Amino acid sequence: MMSYFKGEDTVLQDFRGKNVLVTGSAMGIGRGLSECFARQGANLVLVDLPAQMECLAQWARELEETCDIRALTFCVDLTETDGPEILHEQIMKEVSRVHILVNNAGVCWFGRFSEMPMERLSTMILLNCGAYAKMSRLFLPAMIESDEGGILNISSVSAFQPVPSLGLYAATKAFTQSLTEALRAELPSGSRVVVSTLNPPFTKTHLIDDAGVPSDYIPIKMSFMSIDEVTSAGVEAFRQGRDRCVPGLLNKILYLGVTKYIPHGLLVFFSRVVSRRLSEIIPRRILAMLGIADPR
Repeated sequence: MMSYFKGEDTVLQDFRGKNVLVTGSAMGIGRGLSECFARQGANLVLVDLPAQMECLAQWARELEETCDIRALTFCVDLTETDGPEILHEQIMKEVSRVHILVNNAGVCWFGRFSEMPMERLSTMILLNCGAYAKMSRLFLPAMIESDEGGILNISSVSAFQPVPSLGLYAATKAFTQSLTEALRAELPSGSRVVVSTLNPPFTKTHLIDDAGVPSDYIPIKMSFMSIDEVTSAGVEAFRQGRDRCVPGLLNKILYLGVTKYIPHGLLVFFSRVVSRRLSEIIPRRILAMLGIADPR
C-alpha cells in the first residue's frame, strides 16, 4: 500500500514500485512526466503512436538503466475505434494493475476555426476528449475498488478562457477540466484516489511546433517555464493530492486570478488582444532590433 497523510487533501507520498501509465510519452511533456515518475521509483507503462515505436523503446531503455525501474511500451492510435479498449486489454495482460493513469496524448492546430480541415477537427476531438474519457472510464473503477492510485489529466491554462486561433484546442481542454472536476467530485467520501489536472502554460514543445503556432505568438512569449519545471511541479502537486496545478506564480496570477475576478466580457476582449502575433502589433524592424526571430 502507498503511505498516506490524511489532511484536507489526500497525499500520495510514495510512487516506488507503482505502475504509472503515461500516454504520449515519447516526447514533450509526456516524456518529462514519465521521467519524473521514474526518478521517484515508479514502474512505467509508456504509450505513443506506432510511428514513435523506436523512439519510445529507446526512451524506455534509458529510464530502466538510469532509474532502475521497469518500463513497458505500447504503440496504439487512441483515435482509432476501440483504441483505448484494445490498449487496456493489452496492458492488463502484462501488469496486474495500473495504479496511476496520466492522460497526456493530445493534438493541437493553430488557425481560424472556420478554416480548420475536418480531419484535424475530428482527430482533436477524438484524442483530446474521447481518449481522455475512455481511458479514465477503463482504469478508474479498479482505483476506486482498491481505494488507491489516481488520474492526472493534462489540461492547459487555455481551459480557463477562450483562445482565438486555438479555439477548438482550448475547448477540448475546458472539457478535460470539467470532466476531471466532475470525476473528483464523484469519488466516494473519504476516498484516497486522486483525480487532478496539470494546467501548463503554452510551453515550447513538438505539440506547438506541429500545430503551426507562429514563433511570435504572444502566449508563447509569455511562457517562462521549461518542460522540466512544468512536469516537476505537476508531479509534486499530484503527489500532494491537489485538484489542479498551474505551474509558476505568474501563470497563477495571469490565468487563475484574471479569469476569476474580471468580468466575462472583459475576459473575452483580453483573450482577443493577447492571442495575437507580435508582428501584428510591433513592426518587424523593431522585433529584429530586440533579437526576436522573424516569425513563420
